[in-house]
Amino acid sequence: MKKTVKILATILMFLVVIPMIAGYATTALWNNILTFACGFSSIGLWQGIGIFVLGQILSGGFILGCFFTIGSIHHAIGHSRGDLRHNWHNMTVDQRKEFIERRARFGFRHNHRSDEDAAE
Repeated sequence: MKKTVKILATILMFLVVIPMIAGYATTALWNNILTFACGFSSIGLWQGIGIFVLGQILSGGFILGCFFTIGSIHHAIGHSRGDLRHNWHNMTVDQRKEFIERRARFGFRHNHRSDEDAAE
């Protein structure tokens, strides 16, 4: 239940709260600067939100950048970032080799050369 609330709060924040605040800021800046400087007509809050969202789509997204910088839903669920490091240190040598081989099968290559490659 607690994890669900965290996930919903994160989604609500990035899909509703941030666009509303940014839309209000866009509207205020547009109406106070562009109407006087360029002669554009005034816009409303929904138009400001639309301009903000369009800018996010065209530029690759500030919201997504914040989402990945601050944390993700995966992190909000409760998986800490140190789990892989902790698991790696508790693996045996054979388990580590199996892990690297599994990753290699799925397209993740490691940069370490094996002893066989070094001999060639």
